[in-house]
Order: sequence, then structure tokens, then C-alpha cells
Amino acid sequence: MELLDYSGGVAFVLIFLVVFLTIAILFLLTQYNTLKAIQPQNRTMSPGEVWLQLIPLFNLVWQFIVFQRISESISRELSSNTFSFEENQPIQLYQQGNRPTYQVGMAMCVLNVLGLVPLLGGLARLAGLICWIIYWVQLSNYKNQIISRNYSVTPPSTP
Repeated sequence: MELLDYSGGVAFVLIFLVVFLTIAILFLLTQYNTLKAIQPQNRTMSPGEVWLQLIPLFNLVWQFIVFQRISESISRELSSNTFSFEENQPIQLYQQGNRPTYQVGMAMCVLNVLGLVPLLGGLARLAGLICWIIYWVQLSNYKNQIISRNYSVTPPSTP
């Protein structure tokens, strides 16, 4: 006589973990590739450091640092002399200290932490999910712009 059958619940949990981990890795890969696309002198962190967000509990603090440093790196890249969206037209918006992805990224981090608070957690997690999607789209757009610009810039010719 079998009293309890957990096979359905275990399978669901395993599938959920695989899906969650796959999505998390794709997100971290976007962060990694964004930092890789930025010129080394404009990076405020190594691309490989984004993977530290996979460490449970440590990621609650580390995410704030990663999101801030990615924002600073993008800002430095966009305000560097070698970067513009159109030839010979520097981007004024970024030279004035704008921090791309910073606000939505920090909001997401705060909401992730608030998601641990009882009663408030469900609403915070939902808002955090929305911010995460917005952040991911913004980050991907900046990455694509940086990559396309880096490929279109021709190195100066030497006499």
C-alpha cells in the first residue's frame, strides 16, 4: 500500500528549476555579453563577475553592485570619444552623466529584496518581474547598439 506518491510533485519542481535556471543563465549571458562588447578601458567590472549572481543569498547584495557597474560601463562606453550612433555626432545625452539601465535595474534589485518580506513579498516579486523584463530589454538594446557601432567604426589609417 502506497501512502504518498510524490513523483508528480518532484517532476514539477525539477521542471520548474530547469526552466528557472535556463532563463537566469540567458539573462546573465546578456549581462556578460554586454560587458564583453564594451571596450576594456570603459568597463567597471570584468564580464565574468556577473556569474557570481548564481550564488544564493550572496546574489542579494551582489546584484546591486553588478547593476550599478554595468550602468556605469555603458555610460562610459557611450560617452567615450570613439562612440556615436551616427558618424561624427557624439551623444550629448550620455556626456551629461545619464546612467543607462540604472533606475530600472536598482528598482528591480530593491523589489527582489522586498520579495522576501512576508505579506509584501508577492506584490514586490510581481513588480520586480516587470522591472526585470524592462531591464533585460533595455540592456539587450544597449548591447546591440554597442556591438553594431563597434563593427561599423573603421580604425584610423596610419600614414
